[in-house]
Amino acid sequence: MFVAVEKYKTPAKILLGLIALTFVGFGVSTVAAPGYDYIVKVGGQKVSEHQLNTALQNMQAAGGNESRDAVFNALVQRALLTEGAREMGISVSQDQIKQIIVDEPGFHDQNGKFSQNLFNQYLNRRQMSEDALIEEIRNEFMVNNLISLVNNGNLVSDAQAKQLIAATQAERTVRSVSFSPEAFARQVKVDDAALKKYYEANQKDYVIPQAVKVEHVALNIQDVAQQQTVGEEELKKAFEQESTAAKPKREIAHILFAAPQDAPDDVKAAAKAEAEKVRAQLKAAPSKFAALAKQYSRDEASAGNGGNLGYLPQDGGLLKEFEDRAFSLKKGEISEVVQTAAGYHIITILNIQDKPAFEQEKARLEAELKQKKAVAAFNEAKEKLAEEAFNNPGSLAEVAKKTGLKLQAPVDWLTKENGKAAGMPDNLINAIFSDDVMKKKHNSEPVTVNEGLVWVVRAKEVRAQNTQPFEEAKKFVEADYLRAEAARLAEVEAKQALADVQKGKTADLKWSPVSQLTAEQARQSMPPEAYAQLIKAHPENGKPAYVLLSNLPAPVLVEVQSVKVPENITEQLKPAKLALAENQSNASFAALIGHLNATIKQTRGAQKVKSE
Repeated sequence: MFVAVEKYKTPAKILLGLIALTFVGFGVSTVAAPGYDYIVKVGGQKVSEHQLNTALQNMQAAGGNESRDAVFNALVQRALLTEGAREMGISVSQDQIKQIIVDEPGFHDQNGKFSQNLFNQYLNRRQMSEDALIEEIRNEFMVNNLISLVNNGNLVSDAQAKQLIAATQAERTVRSVSFSPEAFARQVKVDDAALKKYYEANQKDYVIPQAVKVEHVALNIQDVAQQQTVGEEELKKAFEQESTAAKPKREIAHILFAAPQDAPDDVKAAAKAEAEKVRAQLKAAPSKFAALAKQYSRDEASAGNGGNLGYLPQDGGLLKEFEDRAFSLKKGEISEVVQTAAGYHIITILNIQDKPAFEQEKARLEAELKQKKAVAAFNEAKEKLAEEAFNNPGSLAEVAKKTGLKLQAPVDWLTKENGKAAGMPDNLINAIFSDDVMKKKHNSEPVTVNEGLVWVVRAKEVRAQNTQPFEEAKKFVEADYLRAEAARLAEVEAKQALADVQKGKTADLKWSPVSQLTAEQARQSMPPEAYAQLIKAHPENGKPAYVLLSNLPAPVLVEVQSVKVPENITEQLKPAKLALAENQSNASFAALIGHLNATIKQTRGAQKVKSE
């Protein structure tokens, strides 16, 4: 809807585009407390929890999976852009907006003319007035025009593109030498004064985090289900009730020749012709239905299974024309070509199931009845667990005794970090480290660990966060100090070697054999920072270039003897220019947002990004 204003193309602005036309700028003033109706006010634009929820729903409906925080940030960016455009005097006339609405295909009738009725239906669906919609479209145009103004200078020359290709696609002839910190460990002098100085500078590395030893009882719906019993009479009664209500089912298979209702006539004609051709083959060889379904059917869910849709009842769950024909066929009969909104089908009936036998359904019914009983029993047991945990706050053993649950007490200390690493959900970690459990050593309320599993926890022993004294941490400090000093000495030696070779001095270095290094190999074998350093090294005047790569386990000095650029550089110009333009656009967009964020006043409201 309104493709005229949906111009966001680069990754930096995709999120803004996906939530387009969900942002209404101005709130309605009331006599309530200031800030009650928004999370943040950006200039005069309010970003509310309602807008955030709506944008998130729209995002998910479009197939996106961005986080709530990401969508909120996008809404704030839109507010900044709208306010920025307004401050810069960027505007669009009322007549232009009305023309956009009139030209919108979604408001055109079958004759291609603007339909007031369709327009009103759209407003009703969105529960908004015409004035509010006009304000939305005005904001959209203002935002787009502002971004276009910023991006107008993002022009990329052929020379820039060639430079990018040469840097990122070239093959390099190289050799290297590593400066392993382990080789310098013997040069490190260790004494208490050095260790204490290192300890004082890095005390944060020797903090022992807050921890607890807990005990817990677990209520599991699967254990409850195993305790349930189902009698023969219950099974028979359930079977009779199900059989009375059940509709006969048919095992249906089909071959789909896709042609949606809005497809061009030539597409529909081609699909129908192909369907008639396959129908003729089936008439001559009905046993080939499954093979032909695998070959021709465009129903990805069933084609691989020979077109089999499984057992289905006649309950309106299928397209009407399809269902009417399928339930008029006899077992083994193959239909003529049937047209539906999805296209053209050839249908056959593999089996007809009138009523299943009791013995066939007995195991399934028993499992379902046990599960139903288990749900009720689980909810009842959960209430009892909550009651006993409350009535016996200082004794989880007493709770275990009265509920019949097993008391479990691991011996290890639990921290928030290792709890998360072990896969504990946040609500369980929060319950364990709450004041009630940690300070008062009371039982927690029942905590849902996952569906059908509830825990009550209690702290047996608590360890406060503290910094390990030097004497206790000394062996760890010594190991860390040795490692850090050896790495520093290796870096010093590597930098000296780089300085020597750059001055043409012959250095006594143990170079690796000369090898060819492609750009792809370099990207895969080193972190981005090191790769960025490497591609800046260009041999000149027949002399190699040298670069010292950092952010690696050990400093690596690389000699780049030659750089061979790709032969098809002209063919790569267009995608390279597009990539550079996109990077420049993203940088411009980020700079614009940074400027607006620093200059436009933002006020926090009472609403929250996430419900407390």
